[in-house]
Amino acid sequence: MAMRTKMVISWIFFVVFLGTSRSLFAQTISINIKNVTLEETLKKIKQVSGFDMVFKMKDIKDIKERISLQVEDKDIRDVLQSCLQEHGLIFNIYNKTIIISRKPIQTPEMRTIKGYIHDDSHQPLAEASIRLEGSQLGTISNKNGEFIFRIPARNKSRLVVSYIGKKTAYIPLSHDSLYLIMLETAVSQVENVIVNGYQTIAKNEMTGAVSTIKGKDIRTSGSNSLEAAFQGMLNGLEVIIPSGNIGSTGHMKIRGASTVVGNPEPLVVVDGIIRENAWAFDQNTLYDLLNNGNLANATRASIMGNNLSGINVDDIASITLLKDVSATAIYGIRATNGVIVITTKQGNINNQKITFRSDITFSPVPSYRNTNVMNSTERVNLSKEIIEAGIALPDMPQDIGYEAIYRDMISKKISYPEFNKQVSQLEKQNTNWFKILGRTAISQNYHLNITSGKKNISYYASLGYRDERNAFKGNDRQTFTGMLNFNIIPSNNIKLTLYLSGSDIKTDGYYMSINPEQYALNTSRAIGPSQFYQKGKGSILNYIMDNTSKIVQKPVHFNLLHELQHTGNNNHATNIHLNAQLTWQILSNLSINFTSAWSSERSRSKLWADEYSWNIALLRGADYGVLQSSEEFPFLKYLSPLLEGGLLDYSNMTHEAYTLKGQANYRCLFGKKQLHAFSMTLGIEIRQNKYTGETGIELGYTPNKISEYNYSSQEKRFQYIRNNFPGIYPREPQNYSLKDHEMHLIDRVENVFSLYGTLGYTFNSLYTFTLNIRNDASNRFGKNTNNRFYPVWSTGFRWDLHQEKWLPRQKWINEITLRTSYGHQGNVVSNISPNTLVSYVSKDLITNEEQLQLDQLSNPDLKWEKTTSLNIGTDFSLFQNRLNISFDLYKKKISDIVVEKEIPIENGFQKMFINSGTLDNQGYELEIEAIPVQTNLWEWRIRFTAGHTKDILDRSDADQQTLEHFTNGSAIVDRFPISAFWSFPFIGLSPTNGSPLFATMDQPNGVSQKVPDSLLEYLMYSGCSEPRLFGGIQTNIRYKRITLNAIFNYQAGHYKRLNPFISSSRDGMMAIPRPEMNASRELLYRWKQAGDEKATNIPSLQNKDEDVSCYLPDNSLSINSYGDIYRYSLYNRSNARVVSASHIRCNRISLSYHTTLARIADLNLSFTITNPFIIKNRKLKQQDPEISTSDADYYTPTMSGPKNYSLGIEIIF
Repeated sequence: MAMRTKMVISWIFFVVFLGTSRSLFAQTISINIKNVTLEETLKKIKQVSGFDMVFKMKDIKDIKERISLQVEDKDIRDVLQSCLQEHGLIFNIYNKTIIISRKPIQTPEMRTIKGYIHDDSHQPLAEASIRLEGSQLGTISNKNGEFIFRIPARNKSRLVVSYIGKKTAYIPLSHDSLYLIMLETAVSQVENVIVNGYQTIAKNEMTGAVSTIKGKDIRTSGSNSLEAAFQGMLNGLEVIIPSGNIGSTGHMKIRGASTVVGNPEPLVVVDGIIRENAWAFDQNTLYDLLNNGNLANATRASIMGNNLSGINVDDIASITLLKDVSATAIYGIRATNGVIVITTKQGNINNQKITFRSDITFSPVPSYRNTNVMNSTERVNLSKEIIEAGIALPDMPQDIGYEAIYRDMISKKISYPEFNKQVSQLEKQNTNWFKILGRTAISQNYHLNITSGKKNISYYASLGYRDERNAFKGNDRQTFTGMLNFNIIPSNNIKLTLYLSGSDIKTDGYYMSINPEQYALNTSRAIGPSQFYQKGKGSILNYIMDNTSKIVQKPVHFNLLHELQHTGNNNHATNIHLNAQLTWQILSNLSINFTSAWSSERSRSKLWADEYSWNIALLRGADYGVLQSSEEFPFLKYLSPLLEGGLLDYSNMTHEAYTLKGQANYRCLFGKKQLHAFSMTLGIEIRQNKYTGETGIELGYTPNKISEYNYSSQEKRFQYIRNNFPGIYPREPQNYSLKDHEMHLIDRVENVFSLYGTLGYTFNSLYTFTLNIRNDASNRFGKNTNNRFYPVWSTGFRWDLHQEKWLPRQKWINEITLRTSYGHQGNVVSNISPNTLVSYVSKDLITNEEQLQLDQLSNPDLKWEKTTSLNIGTDFSLFQNRLNISFDLYKKKISDIVVEKEIPIENGFQKMFINSGTLDNQGYELEIEAIPVQTNLWEWRIRFTAGHTKDILDRSDADQQTLEHFTNGSAIVDRFPISAFWSFPFIGLSPTNGSPLFATMDQPNGVSQKVPDSLLEYLMYSGCSEPRLFGGIQTNIRYKRITLNAIFNYQAGHYKRLNPFISSSRDGMMAIPRPEMNASRELLYRWKQAGDEKATNIPSLQNKDEDVSCYLPDNSLSINSYGDIYRYSLYNRSNARVVSASHIRCNRISLSYHTTLARIADLNLSFTITNPFIIKNRKLKQQDPEISTSDADYYTPTMSGPKNYSLGIEIIF
C-alpha cells in the first residue's frame, strides 16, 4: 500500500513539471514580415517574444538575402530554425535568452594514399597533376612518378590525374592505399593522325580504309618472323604461316587476291621508303617455287627470309595498313595489293631513356603423342599382313626391316626361332626419330636502345642480337640489327630527319629434299638410327662393248644423320638503308619536302653436298668408293659424271635501290570563322631497283677447301677409257645434263618515274572530300608507248555525323562517321618480262659451237592489270571511347589480268603470258574494340577483327586445265574462285575387294561404264583451299601490376585435302610402303573382309591398282605422261579425303609483371607461350590446317606449329 502511494505521488509531480516546462519553453509567436533582412527579422522576433538575443553583428550583417515570413502561434524554435539554418547559423535558448552563433567547422578524419603514375610504355611521369574531384585538394608526382596524398577518410569521389599530352584519368577511390595509374597518350597527339608514308593526315580527314596498331602490341617473344607477329592483329591482313622453320616466311594478302600469276603480297614501306625483296624473283614463297619445279630456289626460299626479315620489332613504333584505293592510290602501280606502312621509333627532346630487353625461348623436342603414324609394332604387323595377303613388295629383295628378315628366313639364311627373335627386336625398336633429330632448343634475343635529345636535336639508337634455334637440329639463324635516327631542327622553319639502319643475318637450313620433321613422320620406327638403306639408284652409266649397248645403274644408300653431316644450306644476307628527309616550312601554310634514299642488300646462298652424301652418290652413280673399288669393271669410275668431290649450287645477289622524291604541301583555313580547310600535295618521284649477281653449279666441291674441277676432264677420261680398255666405248650418262655446269648472270633493272598529287577539302569538321592522282611509267611493259603510262586516281568522301547540330547530343555517343571511296589502279606483274629472253647453254657436242636457248618470246602488247575499287565504311565511338566499331564493305574489279595461254606451236613455244579476263573481288571487314572493365585495380580490354573475302574469275579464256590443276586448287576456271578445287565423287568401298568406288563410273551391278559428262561436270566442287573468313581476337586483363594477354587468330570457310592414306608411285599407281617407310594409322582401320565397307571408308591394300582412264572423260587430262589414271589415286583426290580447314589458333598467352627498382629503373618481367593450342577438325589429326598440301599422291605429313616457352625481362632507365 505504501509503495503504490509513492508511485502515484511521483506521477503527479512529473505531470506538473511537464506542464510547467512546456509553458516555460514552448513559447509560441505570431509574426508577419515581408522582404526584410535577417537583422530586421531577429529584431522583430525579439520584440514579439520578449526574449533577449546575443549574437555577433558580423555574422548577421554579412547575410544579404531578404526574408518574408508569416506564421500564427508557431513555436519560436521552429521560427528561428527556418531563418538561420540556410546561413550556417545555430541557436540555443537559456532562461529566455537566445544565443546565435556560427555552426562549428568539423575537421574531417584524414587518410594517406600513395601512388605511381606511368605512361603506356611504363615510363614514369614526373609532375603529373593529382586532384581530388570536387575539392581544392591536390598534389603532383615526383621525378619517379610517385606521389603521397592526404585526403578525407570518408570521401568516395575520384582522383583526377592529368599530364600534358596524355588522356586525363578518373580513378575511383576505394579502401586501398596504393594506386598504380597509367596515362594513355592523348588522341589529339598521336592516335588522331594517320601516317601513310607520304603524308601525315588528320584522322578526321581520312576518307580511306586503314588499320593501325602500335609496335609494342605485336611484339611476341618466341616468334620467328614479323608476319607471324602480324597474324590476327591487323584487320584486313590475311597471314598464313606455312612452316615453323626458322627463316621461312609467311604469305600475306590484303583483301583477297588482286592478281593470278603476279605477286599477291602487299607493298612494304618503312619510314616512307619502299622496302624491296633482295631477290630478283617476286615469287618469294616456298609454295610458288615448288609449283614451278625449281627445287633449288625453293630450298633457298625456305630460309632466305624477305623484305621484313631485317626489321627488328623492338624498333617499330607503329604499323599502318592501307587497304582501299583512297588510302593506297598515292603509291600507284605497286599498291594494288595494299600497303603495310612501318614507322620506326624516334628520339624525344629532354626525355632521355635507356631500354634493355632480353628474351630466352625454349623449344621442346617434338613427340609422337599427337601424330597419326604407326609405332614399330604396328608397322611390323602391317608388313606381315602385306606378305600374308600375297601382295607384291616393291623392289624386292630388301636389306632392311621385316621384309629383309622374312627373305633371310625363307632363303634358309636364318632359322625360324632366329626369325622370331629378330622380329621381336624390330617390334620393340620403336625408334624415337623426333628425339634423335630434335633437341630442346634455346633461343636468345637482346635489344638495347637509347632515346634522347636536347634543344634542336633528338635521336634514337639501337642494337639488337637474336640467336634462334629450331627444335630440329641444323636449322639456326643469327641476326644483328642496328638503327640510328636523327631529328635535327637547325632553325624554326627547317627540319632534317636522317634514318640509318642495317642488319646481318646468317641462316642455316637443309639441303634439297631433306626435312627432319617429315623424315621423323615418314620413316619406320622399326629401323635403327644408324642403319643405311637403299633409296633409289644412281646415274645410269652407259658404254658400248662388243657392239652392244650396256647400262649400269647401281643402288645408293641413305641415312639421314649421315646426310645432315655431309650437306648444307647456308644463307648470308646483309643490308643497309639510308634515308634523308628535309622539310622546309617556307610559309606558315606551305612546306617543301625533299627525300633521298639508298639501300644495298647482298645475299649469298650456298647449297652444298660433299662426296660422302647420298645426293652426290645419286649423281656419281654409286655409293662412295664403290666405283673406285670395282675390279670387274675398273673403267666404270671414269664413266661417272662426277669422279671426285661434291657439288656447290650457289647464288650471289646484290640489290641496290635508289629513291629521289620532291613534294610540296599546302594547307590553309579560310572563311569568316575559318570553317573551310583546304590542303594540296604535289610531288615527283624517281625510283630504280637494280639486281646483279650470278648463280651456278660447281662440281668437285669440298667444304672448307679450295677446289678446282676441270669440266673438260670428262672427255679426257673417255679418251683414257678408249686407250686403255679396248672394245669399251663410253657414252654420256642418260639422266645427267651438262647444263648444270653453267653459270648464269643476273642483270635486271626496274625504273619507275611518277608524278602524284592530292587535294583535300573539309567544311566545319563535317564534310571532307579528297582526290588522289598518280601517273607511273615503267620499263616492265611492252614497246607500245600507251602501255608504259597508266594514271592511278581515287576520290573519297567523309561525313562526321556526330558534329551535326541537328543530331541530338548524347553523352554516350562520341563519334559517328561515314566514309566512301572510289578509284582506279594499275598493277605490274614484274616477274614477267615483255622482252625476248635467251640464255647461254653449253657448246654443241658435235660442232663445238656456242649455243643460245630461247626462254621466252617477246610480248609488245603486255600491259597493266587494271583495278577498279569501291569502299563504303562507317565508324562508331561510344561510351567515352570505351566501345569503338568500324565496318567496311568493298568491291574490286580487276581487268586485263595476266594469265598463261596456249599459242600455236609454230612460235616455238606452247604457252605465253597475255592479258585476258577479269577478277571480281568483294568482301567486308569488321573491327570492335571495347573496354568492359576499367577501375583502379582492374582493366579489361578486348579487340575483335573479322575479314571476309570472295573472288570470282570471269572471261579469263584460260587453257584447258589438267586433272592435277583441278584437284590441287591451281586451276583457273571461269565463274569460280582462284583457289577452287574439285574432287572425285566417292560413293563407298567395293564389298568384293574393298577398292574405292565412284559415282556413275561404278554401277551397282559391279560393271564400270564411261562417264558421259566433261571432267569438270563430273567432278564435285569441294570449295576453296584459301580461307574466306579470317581475323583475330586480342584480350588484355590487368590487375594492379600484373597483366594477362592472349592473342588468337582464326580462319574459316575453306577446305583442305587429307594426307593420302597411302602414297602413290610416280605414275600415280598405289605404292605399298617400302620397308624403311612408316605408314598412316588409318591403314589399321582399312577394309580387310566383306562387310567392312559398312564400317570404314579406308580402302584395302591390293596387289595391283586399276587404270580407270578409259572410263573417264577427257582422257588426255591425265596425271602422268602415260595417260594412265589409277583408282587409288582418284580416292586420294575424292571428296572422302576433303575436310574443313576452319580453325582457331591461340598465337600466344603472356603474363607480365611491372615494378620499379629503387627509384632508378622500371622493370617488366614476362612469361609467354606461343602456339599453346589450336581448335580444328578432328579428322586433321596432326595436320596443320594452315599448311597447304599440294600433292594428293605423296604422303607429306606436317605437324601443327611448334610450341615455345619464353621468359622476358625489360629494364628502363
